[in-house]
Amino acid sequence: MICWSCEKNAGDGLLCAGCGAVQPPDPEADHFKVFGLPCRYDIDLVELEQRYKEMTKTLHPDRYAKADPRARRASLERSVQLNQAWRTLSSPVSRAEYLLSLAGIDLAENSGGRDGESSSNRATQPMDTSLLVEVMELREAMAEARAKGDKVKLGHLAAGVQALHDNEMAEVAKSFAKDNPDHPAIAARMVAARYYRRFLEEARSQHDDAG
Repeated sequence: MICWSCEKNAGDGLLCAGCGAVQPPDPEADHFKVFGLPCRYDIDLVELEQRYKEMTKTLHPDRYAKADPRARRASLERSVQLNQAWRTLSSPVSRAEYLLSLAGIDLAENSGGRDGESSSNRATQPMDTSLLVEVMELREAMAEARAKGDKVKLGHLAAGVQALHDNEMAEVAKSFAKDNPDHPAIAARMVAARYYRRFLEEARSQHDDAG
């Protein structure tokens, strides 16, 4: 990239390697590249946070309050890109979903057609009928426990689903660690984990309301 300020090779950092001017973001950079990290699920979260804090400090608005308008614009655009990358990579769920999106699999709220293709020609994850039946049965058990004001039963249900969720995410991590990850299989586990999270959110709410 050529620096807008000194018109020399700026390098790949936030600031020009020659004159130190803040550079606009690379629109083609994925979230991992933004932080200079390998594109993989298993990342060092401590290192990620450290890099985020350092880069945020470098891009702080106070440093560019009286700078060239191009520098102010570049710092703002960089900050937007940085914060989006941080929100995505700092969460294991959003990080996994992002990696799947890079592999061409979109975990949309609704699946695509029968062939598993969305209107944008990106593969979506077909719904697992057995998973839907399982969640429906869990919801019926939750509704029954709530009707009886049985907080113990609600707690047991939540604990069981939490274990199911944690197991799915553990398997997701193992699958991503393989040399050739089975992305459709990972997507299926992510969809299951999503349903379990929704159940847990509702269970917590109903546990508090049960009396």
